Amino acid sequence: MIEILILYTIRKHEKTIYSIRKEIFEIFGAYTKPSIGTIHPALKRLLKLNAVTLTERYTDGGKKSSYYSITKDGLNCFKKLFFSTVSDNPSLFYNQLQIRFALMGLLDSDDRQKFITEANRQVELYKYEIEKKLKDEFLELDYYQTQIMKKTLNDINSLIEFMKHLKVENDG
Repeated sequence: MIEILILYTIRKHEKTIYSIRKEIFEIFGAYTKPSIGTIHPALKRLLKLNAVTLTERYTDGGKKSSYYSITKDGLNCFKKLFFSTVSDNPSLFYNQLQIRFALMGLLDSDDRQKFITEANRQVELYKYEIEKKLKDEFLELDYYQTQIMKKTLNDINSLIEFMKHLKVENDG
């Protein structure tokens, strides 16, 4: 997931690792706050994929700075990573979807529609699983477990409504 955030942040201008981190915090801080120790290895992976280039420059004071920029292959890599499978882990699932919704501006109309359709399928499946657990008379849920599942179900229903509005805006 960090790789698509990096590619998104350098889509217009080259940036240092610190400015990449700062922009990720500013735009996506509600969902993720990666450390330099997470971003640096991701940049190395992107370099190996030829998705980014590295340019090193020296300041007048002699300090070396490394700047990363996206390549043509990087745009293809972004799309491939964007459409990679969203985690089945419920604690990651919702955040990964939200981040991808926030990145949809880099996709063309057909790809946005494709993503919304697939995301809707995954969310409906997630909703079904929670509804099934809430109805399971043999599953001994206490009051708090039941309440948090009901809250999650409400969140999922809100997400489904959100996606319906995205479809309307995307179609019109």
